Amino acid sequence: MRALHLLAVIVLILLLIGQIRVGGRAEFNSSGFFLWVRLGRFWIKILPVKSREKETPKPRKPKAKKKTQKPKKEKPPTPLPEKIGGALEYAKALLPVGLEAAKGMWRGLRVDTLELELTAGGSDPADTAILFGQANAALGALWVPLTGAFHVKDGSARVKLDFDAPGMTVYGTAALSIKIGTVVWIGLRAGFKALFKTLAARKRLKIKQRQRKAA
Repeated sequence: MRALHLLAVIVLILLLIGQIRVGGRAEFNSSGFFLWVRLGRFWIKILPVKSREKETPKPRKPKAKKKTQKPKKEKPPTPLPEKIGGALEYAKALLPVGLEAAKGMWRGLRVDTLELELTAGGSDPADTAILFGQANAALGALWVPLTGAFHVKDGSARVKLDFDAPGMTVYGTAALSIKIGTVVWIGLRAGFKALFKTLAARKRLKIKQRQRKAA
């Protein structure tokens, strides 16, 4: 019974870990570009990187001389046609697996936050009104494809007027995430498929090599 309870606890912990979301967040504003990496509820800032003071390089110790080794017998190089044929055989076997895994990752990816804001500014009200209309058209052209391509949980898009602003300003932020369980499941599934496909491709290549030698 204790073993069953322990197994149930382990399975429950793995399921809870699988529900944790990982991903990243990017933000662009007037101050520059910023990037964070997400692990659950924790965020780690990646960009911009803080400048570090240059440290004085430490003197390197002289490397010890390596002992001379006896030259190994080199195997005869594989002919180029066989190399190309083997690479193509493995590519044909593994490419569908990679594409399937990429589609699974894409379906599991979620946009937690997507926010776009354009500010039309200028001292001339007429020019600012024209700029405001252009900003609305541009934002609409961007927003429809983005929300159609991704599953957006929380999204907003707006255009503002600011007569004190020198011109058009852009602000955008996007946060993407995926469950750890989804990544692990897709990775394991693709890994097993890739293993069997690789073994099958290697078997086919060996058969072809034997046929060439027998011919």
